[in-house]
Amino acid sequence: VSWVAEARWQALPADDRRRFARICPDFVIELASTSDRLPALLTKMHDWLSAGVRLAWLVVPSTETVHVFEPPHPPRLVQGFDQMLSGEPVLPGFELELKELRFS
Repeated sequence: VSWVAEARWQALPADDRRRFARICPDFVIELASTSDRLPALLTKMHDWLSAGVRLAWLVVPSTETVHVFEPPHPPRLVQGFDQMLSGEPVLPGFELELKELRFS
């Protein structure tokens, strides 16, 4: 899942907005599957950050953890899905209730 700020989206030429736009999102969420490997996913998250992503969450449902990347702060690990994450200040008003991601 990714999100681009409206002002940045509107700054793109109209033709670019009608097809797959070559723009780095402001916010990304990567949801790990059971077949994914954590080192590869962490590399992918660092690639996003190098490209200019302002907020990135790597959600690992199997361990109920979320790796939160928000430059310039160091990455942090959220443990347990009994919490809510906020997209502030990058995506104002967006909150994710982690318990909704629990496997049945």
